[in-house]
Amino acid sequence: MSSYVYDSSLSWSDYLQAKSFVDDISTSSREAGRRVSMEISRQTREVIASNESLAREKIQMMEANTDRITSGLADIDSTLNAGFDRLSYHLQDISSGISELNASFHWGFSQLIAGIGHMNDALSELIKIAKTPVQTVAFNHFEIARDAFRKGLLQESLEELDKAIQGDHTSPGYKLEWRFHNLVGVIRLGDIEHHERALMDLTKAEESFLLAARYAKTDYPDDAARAFLSAGWAAYCQGKMKEALAHTEQALLLHPELGEALFQAAKVRMALGEVDKALPALGKAIDLDRFYALKAAGDGDFQKHDDRLREFLEAIRKEKYRQSVPKVEAALEKIKFWREHIADAKNNPFALRMEAFLKEGSSWPLMDMLAVVQPLDTSIVECLTSGTGIVITIVIGSISHTGQEPYQEEETYQEEVLIKPGGIFRKPVTEMKTQTRMVTKLRKLTRNLEAIRDEIYSGKGKLITSIDFCKIPAGQFMMDENGRQREVTITTDFYLGKYPLTQAQWQAVMGNNPSYFKGDLNLPVENVSWDDCQQFLKKLNDMIGKKLFRLPSEAEWEYACRAGSTGKFCFGDEERKLREYAWYADNSGIKTHPVGQLKPNAWGLYDMHGNVGECCDEGDNDISKTIRVLRGGSFHDHPNYMHCAYRGIFVSSYRVFNVGFRCAQDIR
Repeated sequence: MSSYVYDSSLSWSDYLQAKSFVDDISTSSREAGRRVSMEISRQTREVIASNESLAREKIQMMEANTDRITSGLADIDSTLNAGFDRLSYHLQDISSGISELNASFHWGFSQLIAGIGHMNDALSELIKIAKTPVQTVAFNHFEIARDAFRKGLLQESLEELDKAIQGDHTSPGYKLEWRFHNLVGVIRLGDIEHHERALMDLTKAEESFLLAARYAKTDYPDDAARAFLSAGWAAYCQGKMKEALAHTEQALLLHPELGEALFQAAKVRMALGEVDKALPALGKAIDLDRFYALKAAGDGDFQKHDDRLREFLEAIRKEKYRQSVPKVEAALEKIKFWREHIADAKNNPFALRMEAFLKEGSSWPLMDMLAVVQPLDTSIVECLTSGTGIVITIVIGSISHTGQEPYQEEETYQEEVLIKPGGIFRKPVTEMKTQTRMVTKLRKLTRNLEAIRDEIYSGKGKLITSIDFCKIPAGQFMMDENGRQREVTITTDFYLGKYPLTQAQWQAVMGNNPSYFKGDLNLPVENVSWDDCQQFLKKLNDMIGKKLFRLPSEAEWEYACRAGSTGKFCFGDEERKLREYAWYADNSGIKTHPVGQLKPNAWGLYDMHGNVGECCDEGDNDISKTIRVLRGGSFHDHPNYMHCAYRGIFVSSYRVFNVGFRCAQDIR
């Protein structure tokens, strides 16, 4: 069972070598830490989730002390009926929402910590921030160290890191770069796949992570928080509970919504027996992502206090139900007319689940309840039906378009005021007085933008696929055409796909997958021509009996991409920030990536720069009717092709491995 527990019979070093751990984590590391197994008592599991809920979340059940995995509901029921009190659950892709890390953080996070945040900045970006030749030399050693780490050459990686920090025969080294110390900490903590025990040194790991946190704190607070979190884990593995808690709380000061820090703080307090202080922290983690309830139930430190944990989760479950009943009633009222007047809508699965929630939800487990309630921060606002299909449009919240605006505020301050002047033989008499003054400050300027989800059903009520959209407000912008700018007005609001169309969505409608890059259906569909896109849209519109979905015009695309920006990119002109928003030649590995992994623009649109080039309507009609326009650049391109205004052209019938599209629609 992969659950390292304080005061267990295994040391951290021995634990890393335990066969059960290696079997779990060797797979986990290769899959970016998204698969772990844990053993949970039946009683606690029944408070957290039903068998049906676990199956819906792709969580597999395995009989304790056996190798038999059960994934279907029938198998799960038969396993429970066989009398097993403790079952092991295999969690596969449990949630992309678990903070910025994931469920297996405590079971082996060397690869993970080394590859997230600004640890992954390209050498070209690091060289730009180097202020001296010494720093440039140090960053070059760091790049070699990272390459060695990726290849599993950990000793060589440490040697290069030492040169970066301490220097070599050509340079004195640069000690103040947090990335260097962070990677040292990762290696000293104990690498999972390569098991180089001789390099493991938990004391040095803790020291290195603390140095990384100290040096990152000002410019990279989120990375500093993760470094403090890692230092906390290194301290925990040494049995230094006081230090583990202090480091973890430092992480929370920098990043209050770092779910893993909340969970780790709760875990350490549980190990210390401070149950009353541990459970509120766990509650905050569960508010961020419901799967922390399951993770706690499978953790050895929590299992020492299983009865208290179960009572706490039961209390959360009851309170969530009390808060949720009015939301569910309001949502059902909004769709009452739709269910009374549209064929097959009465038996819509989600509506039936809401009705069941009102009748029986008081006894439902926590995760079952939240699966119904969480979408109800949203409300169904419109339903369309015609011919063979139904489109249900669900409002799924709002997107904050946040900028800054100046404002004046009165401020008080202390000033030393002269009461009596001094002389040759006496000091002046002064007094501290409170004064006021007007100062100019900046505050966030928030504009809420509607986001919707279109769920496309067949005439028989079967969900075919769903597409998320963001509402783009009408407005004006300066559009670049052939090196000249002209003012363009978008006269009406419209909807634009939140993400490029995925392979899953294409396959659901077209029944095939033409993409060159495969292996994850959340990858954008590519290797499609402009003509293929039109065929997809026609078939989708035929399904619902209404001409609703289309490609965006070129002007709409650029306007939405900019989201108010007048710079080269949606975030301004700083090219070094591009890797935070786009998959392109410098960071993509020359392949596509699942949509929505990087930052969105100010209007909530993901992957507008990079990943795949996107087909648009209304190209330059002076060229040819067979020539179409691409926008956004792709994983294969360099930054100059990522500009908001950059336009590529291609033949409408050509299929290219870096070309895809996103859907648009008019306001209905």
